Amino acid sequence: MRHAMALLTVAAAAACSALPDAGSGVVQLQVFKPDSLFLYPGSSLTLRAIALNLNGDSVAATVLWRTPDTALVTVDATSGLVTSRSDTGGTARVQASVGTLLSDIISIRLRRDTTTVAGLRGRP
Repeated sequence: MRHAMALLTVAAAAACSALPDAGSGVVQLQVFKPDSLFLYPGSSLTLRAIALNLNGDSVAATVLWRTPDTALVTVDATSGLVTSRSDTGGTARVQASVGTLLSDIISIRLRRDTTTVAGLRGRP
């Protein structure tokens, strides 16, 4: 039984050493999103993220933002400010990074205009 426990301890230590590390001990990005992930033409929202170490403590690291959907939105690489460039509907993807470590993709829905369907109720 002790031999099995020793093997499990060694395996756990080896697994931890295989965690991604973007430098400075960063192993995870915690992303803070606004309540609404919708943008109207010309509107903006700000995304924020912090880098965390293996213990879950925040680490001083530069978080950069990017999007492959540059026809739909612009993203300020350092501030996380996302601005709609398009008056067409769709979904833009944005992602945070520290070194080679990437956050999950954040999907932001783009609305075509600011009119609502509520004004059309009761019409044939």
